Amino acid sequence: MNDELKYLIGRTVQGKHSRRAFLGRAGALGVSAAMANTLLAGAARAQEPKKGGLIRMGMQGGESTNTLDPALAASEVPFAVNMTWGEMLTDVDPHGNLDMRIAE
Repeated sequence: MNDELKYLIGRTVQGKHSRRAFLGRAGALGVSAAMANTLLAGAARAQEPKKGGLIRMGMQGGESTNTLDPALAASEVPFAVNMTWGEMLTDVDPHGNLDMRIAE
């Protein structure tokens, strides 16, 4: 069984098996899911980041008029999304004074 696990780990690290396929086959060999994850984590290498792609955010209260333009953000959802990507130019402190953030 040890040789079969090493073979499966090698194929998964090379990208010939998905993690899901590895866990399924390791489970068929009688290895628990926790043990299989531990084996795979020891052999895993960090992947290079890929440029581009999509990010999907599930947020309640979105509207069809939402925009990513910070000047036109009129509700909670675009405001929250814009705050995720960067910092505001200014902010208002608890005393009502203008607090400079990026704008100096």
